[in-house]
Amino acid sequence: MRSLPLEGHAHRLGKSIAYFETHVDGGIERSRSEFKKGDVAFLPSTGSICFFLNDAVFTKTMTPIGRLDGNIDALKDVKSGDVFCIYEETT
Repeated sequence: MRSLPLEGHAHRLGKSIAYFETHVDGGIERSRSEFKKGDVAFLPSTGSICFFLNDAVFTKTMTPIGRLDGNIDALKDVKSGDVFCIYEETT
C-alpha cells in the first residue's frame, strides 16, 4: 500500500496471466505456485503484479496479495502495451 499508485505496461503470459512490472522491491511471503482465476500475486524476482485469468500452476513461487471481484473476464482483452494502474481511492 505504501507503494501506491502503481502503473505499468501490460504483458501477457499465455492465456492465464496478465501482468505488469513495478519498481516494488520485496521478498516472498506465504509463497504459492498454484493460483485460481481472479487471484492477484506479486512476483519478487521481477517486481511484477500478476492477475490470473484462469486457474494456473506457475513454475515460480509468488506472494498472493489479493483477489479480483467483478468481471475478471474483461482482463482477457488486455493486450501488450495497455496500461495497468493500481491506486487507492480516497473520498
